[in-house]
Amino acid sequence: MYIRRPAVAGSFYPSSTRELENMIKDFLKDVKEEKIEARSIVAPHAGYIFCGKTFAKVYGSLENVYETIVILGPNHYGKNGIACCSGLWQTPLGSLKTDEDFIKELEKNEIHNFPEAHLWEHSIEVQLPWIIYTMKNPKIVPITINPVYFDLKEMKELGKIIYEIKEKLDRKILVVASSDFTHYGYAYSYVPFKGSASEVLKKIKELDMCFIKAIQDFAVERIIELGAQSTVCGYGAIAASVEFSKLEGAKKVKLVDYRTSFEISKSLDAIVAYAGILIA
Repeated sequence: MYIRRPAVAGSFYPSSTRELENMIKDFLKDVKEEKIEARSIVAPHAGYIFCGKTFAKVYGSLENVYETIVILGPNHYGKNGIACCSGLWQTPLGSLKTDEDFIKELEKNEIHNFPEAHLWEHSIEVQLPWIIYTMKNPKIVPITINPVYFDLKEMKELGKIIYEIKEKLDRKILVVASSDFTHYGYAYSYVPFKGSASEVLKKIKELDMCFIKAIQDFAVERIIELGAQSTVCGYGAIAASVEFSKLEGAKKVKLVDYRTSFEISKSLDAIVAYAGILIA
């Protein structure tokens, strides 16, 4: 069995079990959202110090009913195409097993089991401690996507494949789209506007709310179009999750949190925005 060890424990989140538990518990203590049974969610994938409150609002708002969590994340290293990864995924809070039956069905649809694509990628890994802490030991299906494949046809097909496998296996699943939102600043080579901190943050939010409106409208084509013009790093994963949710009959999109790294860093040189979204 392949064992996928943590790549970003100690940097994106604490490597100590106690410290990590305490951090997640602390973030969750202020969550008062009504719990719902979402079909999919959008969650960030940055360091917990920057977006832990967003993680908490999303995962703390979910009913604990899922057998399998399908996690879609962009591959920041450009590895492979669309790749799953079976085995045992370790975290400081314990390990999660993959849903082998689900992965076998993915392979029949030419989504290959390619662990090397997941070796250093953090977009899926950072979801796992939250899943372990808030849910009853579900299985996972990690799928990383090379952004080259973030086109309408590919992402609609991916959402459809996930839906059809879920129906065939009769699984109660949640699809997680792992994505941060606008990346602004010289560090990201994206400075389309300048101004005071309040002016910059206002314009960043306007960009992101336009993108979030496309999610609320279940407009997969518009998500792809806007994403291609933006610095939303996981827009393909979001598009696939929205397509899946449409097939599931989802009708409601709830934005539970929005914030930026500026709250912590106070730097205009590198700002990343985060949104927590439930699709039910």
